[in-house]
Amino acid sequence: MIKTVYESQEDILGAIVALHSPEGFDCDVTYGNGQFYKSIPQPALKFDIDPQLPDVIKADSSELPIPDANVKSLMFDPPFLTYIKLARDHNSIMGKRFGGYWNYSELEMHYRSTIKEAKRVLVKSGIMTIKCQDIIHNHKMHCTHANVIQWAATEGFRLKDLFILYAKHKMPMPVKNSTQKHARIHHSYFLVFEALK
Repeated sequence: MIKTVYESQEDILGAIVALHSPEGFDCDVTYGNGQFYKSIPQPALKFDIDPQLPDVIKADSSELPIPDANVKSLMFDPPFLTYIKLARDHNSIMGKRFGGYWNYSELEMHYRSTIKEAKRVLVKSGIMTIKCQDIIHNHKMHCTHANVIQWAATEGFRLKDLFILYAKHKMPMPVKNSTQKHARIHHSYFLVFEALK
């Protein structure tokens, strides 16, 4: 029985492949070091703006070297964190591992431009899977998963499925000795979309 909530990223990816992309993903536009593909097939097309492996093509996820309507399924897993002060120069541990955005509007721009590009390269009824996490930034709640659903709908996608990954491990903590103003975010989402036309 496939369910919506898991504590394992591998379980969620296996569920997405089983339900929506039986041959695996054709393309990963933010491949990183390939951690998604321990238990599912490797994508034929691997892209990253800063490739870590020799078989990954250097490309921005919003400007892919792929013809129109050319792939059936696509994975997009951008960095979650915002305002990593040293990430611009990759001088922090988190910056080196994940990169980061200077503010939430940068994150939004990356999501929206990549979703638009995904719509261009996907065939009709193609599958786009996005990993995202809601964020507290500058003392304001940003419901990123709801925003992504709206941004994708604007570009001609419909939400087909949704999975929640509960974090077993501790995530980075806010500054100590500060007063908590929001509930701690301890989960992320895998959103599965279908291109409508």
